Amino acid sequence: MLNETPRRRQLCLSFCAVLAAALLWRWQRIFWLECADYIRADMVGHIALALGRHDYSLSGLLIRVLWSLFDEDRARTLLSLLLTLNQAAGVLTLWLLLRGVLPELDGAEALLAALLANVCGPWIFPGQTGMYLGVYNGNVWHNMTVLFSRTWIPPALLCFWELWDARRERLPARSWWGFLSFLLVTTLFKPSFLGAFAPAALALLVWDFVKTRGRGFKSEFLIGLAVLPAVGALVWSSLVLFSDDFAGTQSSVALRALTPALLASTLLMYLRGLLLPLWTGALQGPKEPRRERLGILAFVNAVAMAEALLLTETGFRGNDGNFDWGYISLYPAVFALAIGLLFRMLPAARTDRRARVKSAVGLVLLLGHLIVGVYCLSRPGNAGYDWFYF
Repeated sequence: MLNETPRRRQLCLSFCAVLAAALLWRWQRIFWLECADYIRADMVGHIALALGRHDYSLSGLLIRVLWSLFDEDRARTLLSLLLTLNQAAGVLTLWLLLRGVLPELDGAEALLAALLANVCGPWIFPGQTGMYLGVYNGNVWHNMTVLFSRTWIPPALLCFWELWDARRERLPARSWWGFLSFLLVTTLFKPSFLGAFAPAALALLVWDFVKTRGRGFKSEFLIGLAVLPAVGALVWSSLVLFSDDFAGTQSSVALRALTPALLASTLLMYLRGLLLPLWTGALQGPKEPRRERLGILAFVNAVAMAEALLLTETGFRGNDGNFDWGYISLYPAVFALAIGLLFRMLPAARTDRRARVKSAVGLVLLLGHLIVGVYCLSRPGNAGYDWFYF
């Protein structure tokens, strides 16, 4: 779309620069307020766990290093800066994801999509108007482990897709090691993504094994082997979390008991967070040359939402909604691709009336997601907080 005139591309890049500067400033402000315990978040809890050596993620190691080198005030400020830099790195990895899935998309458009994905929130429907923690917002600024982990999901997906594309041939060693490493790092920060990705990848590999009657077994076995270090990290973190020593009480995993009304309400909660991805994914996704990659991501996301619907934790973690984090960790990637697909739809709208209507609906849906996201950025506290933090 932007290739037609250099001026449009320059305007897009200029807007991206302004938006990036605004987001970096806002992120640092939010994270500093959370680390200083002015906004209810999990930062203070993770700091206490890390300093007491009861933590279970790489974020705890970062905290211990900062607190060993600096006084408390400076350490909290540096932690907020690290979280902000992590967000900037996340924009870069989303940009790489878009370039790998939608190569026809202009680089400036891909950057804009990656930035806007970090703003989007769910539409608000009547009867579900609780904000931030009450709203099903994928950009959860209060959860440090999710923020650190989701930055490394896009490169893990890109490496997996490269392996998947080469499964009939010799697997590229660089992609195999990259997949192993990025998946391990994101799991060490928070294992929620792996909890959804591993069963989805297993189903894909089994399906391919049956389809080819075992002809691709070697490649499928090697791809599965690359997941094992991350699975080991998941087992280790589970042993820590579900031990009596962690919180003085036992916690476990159980099936959720949902009434039909609660099931319908929960499905609505999911759908209002995915209106744009559902729209552009259905209309433009099948037309893309690399639509198989989009399909795999949609499948992983569906597995994550099914786990959130069917599974829960008991004990001291029973009210944390931790099975929701698998879906939420994918939120920026899903929205970056959804916005990228919307940009891919726009050129046809100039000459085709039906395409114009479809693009207009997509722009309205995007605007609704952005309005809620801006509200959450301006008011990052829990439901019940009545003031704004600027």
